[in-house]
This record gives sequence, C-alpha cells and structure tokens, in this order.
Amino acid sequence: MTEFQALARAAAAEEHGEKSVGAFIEAVQEPDAGVVTYLFASSIKGYPDWRLSVSLFEDGKTATVSEVLVIPGPESLTAPAWVPWSERLADYKALQAALEAEAAAAAEIADDDEDEEDDSDDSEDFVTDDASDEISEVESDSQDESEELALSDVPVTVAAENDTDDAGGKGKGFFKWKTLRGGKKRK
Repeated sequence: MTEFQALARAAAAEEHGEKSVGAFIEAVQEPDAGVVTYLFASSIKGYPDWRLSVSLFEDGKTATVSEVLVIPGPESLTAPAWVPWSERLADYKALQAALEAEAAAAAEIADDDEDEEDDSDDSEDFVTDDASDEISEVESDSQDESEELALSDVPVTVAAENDTDDAGGKGKGFFKWKTLRGGKKRK
C-alpha cells in the first residue's frame, strides 16, 4: 500500500467510519493533471455494491484530499429481472393460501388447548389438600389488610376547615382571576 493510498483510506474512514471502508479496488488517473481517485469497497448499510471514492491531488511528493464520495458500483443500480404479472400474482395467491392454512391450524390448536384447560379446571375443584387451604388463608388475610388500608380515615385538620371558611366556602386563590378582572371594563 502506497502512502497516498493509505491517506485515501484514512480520509474515507474519517468521513464514513472505519467499518464502512472495505477492500481497495483500484486507482483511477483523472484527466486533470495530478488528480488520482482511489476506490474502496463500501460496507455501508443500505448501499450494497457501492464504492467509496477518494480524490487526491498529488504533486509527486505530497497529496491533498479533494473529495470523499459514495458512488454506485457497476451492479448497484441495475433493476432486478422482470417477472410477468401472472407469475407474481400466482406467487402471492400461494402465499396467502399458506398463511390462511397456518392460521387455521393455530386456531385449531388453541381450541384444543382451551378444551384441555377446561377439563383440568373441573378436576382441581374436587381436590383439597392442606397447602391449598393455607394459600387461601394467606390470600384472605392480605385482602383484609388492603381493605383496611383503603377504608382508613384521613383526619381533617382545623387549618383546612378555616381556609374554606375564610374564602367563603371556596379554597384560597380559587377564581382569583375574577376578582382581579372585576374592576376592568370590556371595550
């Protein structure tokens, strides 16, 4: 790798990131005197088969980076092969039929699972053991505690009662804007 090629690679990496610069492809001598373009494979997401182009002005001893571009490669802008509409429609219909069959099979499996769960729920109602009794007692205790917390009374302070009395039954500052605008006349 020449020092000018290394400079071109560094410029491309600075512009697009180190992971985006792929293998060196070629160096193209431009018609302008002293301008050489170095092409590197691009691994930028969304740009398959594109290239990173770095143009350098070389005077023999030193080089200056002129521009760094992403350009299309020979295969990057070609359209896919044409497929007749009848074949595309047939593929679409086959896909839709397969999806419907898959959905029907999934619905059938779900119905079978629900039937099995209903059967297993009936058998659990008649089975009693000490562990299930203990669990139900713990659940009922926690329900009682939550009901007590929900029904606990919050004491009303005397200061809160006095605030409403001073404001004529309304909280302080409530509708204060009406009193401020009361003296102003509308035009």
